[in-house]
Formats: sequence, C-alpha cells, structure tokens
Amino acid sequence: MKKETVSLMFVFTVAAAMAANEAKPAARHVENLTLDQALEMADRLQPELAEARAMVEAAEGRANQAGLFPNPEAIVGANQLPLRSGAANEKEFVAGIGQTVPLGGRLGKARQAELFDREVRARGLEVKRRGIRKRVHSAFATALYQEKAWQAQREICLNAEKAVTTAAARFQAGDVIREDVARAEMEAARVKVEFQRAESLCQQSLVALASAIGDATLAVKTLAGSLDATFEIPTLENLIGNLAAQPEIAMADADVRASTARVDLAKAERIPDVKVELLYHRLEASRENTLDVGLSIPLPLFNRNQGRLREARAEAAAAEARARMTQNELTARLRESYLQLTAALVNSRTLRTETLPKADTVLRTAEARYAAGDASLVEILPVRRDWAAVQLTYLESLRDVMQAWAGLQPYLKP
Repeated sequence: MKKETVSLMFVFTVAAAMAANEAKPAARHVENLTLDQALEMADRLQPELAEARAMVEAAEGRANQAGLFPNPEAIVGANQLPLRSGAANEKEFVAGIGQTVPLGGRLGKARQAELFDREVRARGLEVKRRGIRKRVHSAFATALYQEKAWQAQREICLNAEKAVTTAAARFQAGDVIREDVARAEMEAARVKVEFQRAESLCQQSLVALASAIGDATLAVKTLAGSLDATFEIPTLENLIGNLAAQPEIAMADADVRASTARVDLAKAERIPDVKVELLYHRLEASRENTLDVGLSIPLPLFNRNQGRLREARAEAAAAEARARMTQNELTARLRESYLQLTAALVNSRTLRTETLPKADTVLRTAEARYAAGDASLVEILPVRRDWAAVQLTYLESLRDVMQAWAGLQPYLKP
C-alpha cells in the first residue's frame, strides 16, 4: 500500500513539474544582434518608456478634465410640510437648477497649466528614451568587447595547447628538458583559467545587455558589429551650439512655463466662483406658480488663496533654478564626454599603429629564435604574455571609444 502511494505521489509530482515547465514562457533567443536592433527593441520593450508614455497620457486626461465647465445641480425641495393633521395647507414645493460659474478665466488657466504639464512629461519621455539608448549603447559596447576578448582568449588558449604539444615533442627529441614541458603545461593551465573567466564575463555582459533592452528573459547568443569603427567627431563649439536643441533643455523650459501657468491659476483662484440658481416655486395654499432667482457669492474673508499663490511662485522660482542647473550639467557632461572620446581615440590609434605592429614583430622574432633553439621557453613565455596583453588592451581601447561615443552621440544635432 505504501509503495502504491509513493508511486502515485511521484507521478503527480512529475506531472505538476511538467505542467509548470509548460506554463513558463519560452525564452526568446537572438542570434547576431546588431546595435540598431538592440536600440529598436529597447524602444518597444523597455518598461521605463511604457511608464513614461502612460504618464503623458494621464497628463492629457487631466488637461481635458481641467477645461470642463462644472456640471449643473438639480434642486428639488419641499417647505412647510405639516406635522399634524388639520393644519393649514401652507406647503411649498421647489424645483430647479443651480449652476456654478467660474470667474477670472480659471478654467482656461487650469487647462493651460495641465497642457504645460503634459509637455513636461512628453519632453521627459524623450529624455528617458535618450538615456535608455545611451545605456543600451554602452551595454552593447561592453558585451561586444567581452565577446571579442573571449574569442581572443580562445585563440591564446589554442596557441598555449600547441606550445605544450611542441614542447612535449622536443622533449622526446631531447632538445629541451622536462622542466620546459612543465612550464608550458603550467602556462596552458593559466591561459585556460583566463579563457573560462572571459567566457563567464561574456555571458554576464549579454545578460546585462538584455536587461538594458528591457527584457531579462531575452537570451542574446551572439552579437554582430565591430569595435573598430570610424567616427566623424564635430568640433566642441558645434556641439555646444546644439545644446539648446537637447530634450533636457526643452523639458526644463516647459517646466518653467508650467510653473508660471500655475502662478496664473493661483491668481485666478482668488476670485470666488458665482453660483446661480433658477427655481420653480409652487404655493399650495394659493395654488400659484412662482419663479425664484438666486445668486450666491463666497466672501473671501478667511481664505484668499495666498498660501497657494506663494507656493506657486516658489515652485516657479525653483523651476527657473532647475533650468539653469540643467544647462550647467549638460555643458559639463558634454565637455567630459568630448574629452573622453578624443582621449580614447588617441589611445586606440596609438595602440593600432605603433604598439600592435611592434608586439607582432617581437613575438615573431622570439618564436623564430625558440624554433631555432637559440632561446629557451623561459625567455619566450613573457613575450607571449605581453603580446596577449597588448591584444586585450587594444580591444579595451576600442570598447572605451564606443562607450565614449555613446555618451557624446545624444549631443549631436538630430
């Protein structure tokens, strides 16, 4: 009996596990992902952009609501209803409508303030979109570098294995001692560890890229692109001239306009609304129909909206200060990005034109001497390590160029 129970529980457990696996959404696989594809996917998949678009829609709804006239009020009443039988018939019935009339153009000012707020959110959406594109660009550069570094480490690992084979063959031939074979094997083991580390970093960078795109379930397998790209960099003066067209500046200006509109609205709200009533009056005692007209105006004795006006003026001053801070921050970031890109390009060019060719020459010479028996393995191992380090340093310089370009690209004129 116990065996049957255990068997049934095992079957149910397996079935539940299979059902759970089937319920899980299958991860999407992407091969040969390009930078343009990554940026396009981020526009569609990034939740931050979806949230920003929804906030723009919410501001649009508030703007529509703010401009609507107040609804009229239906008024129905009865006066002087008798509480005892036999009392005189002095009942009066009232029916009519009441309408609140906003004065001082408050509805138009309220709608204008909400429209400016919508513009602020729309500009903020573009700012967030540019920030996400920069993040994706930077993550793509890192992932592409890690992929190239992994491939370079794989070549280095294969060369180290060949060196072990060569050392073993020379040991059999009596050309080297056993210690040289051990050194070659030790170097191959060290290179293998570096290769495994590079592979892990490559996988981690692809996960980070998927997260930047906006879908952590996205399985990016390989990338398509080149780190060694040519960039046409405008002058710093031209880039500074483009600052006025940046969405951050437009957002700050819209924020100032929205705050100014709030001040105008606060001033308009100091004028109280007027309520007009038109009532039909039925006098039961004389069976007469009458018409009543009423007008009520609040007296601003205690609340004159001074606190709200003070708040709006302070927020307007804060918006103007934020606009100045935005200008300063953009200028500083532009200068920093420009300096980073120019320095990264100089370093990359120096490594490509001077360091890499010399490293190749030194390695070829050392390998030729080792093959001829004029150099020992102890002499050639540092040369191989230096050559591998130069290759990786060059890849790092290309990554720095690409990341610096990602920081500078938003300042280019659209």
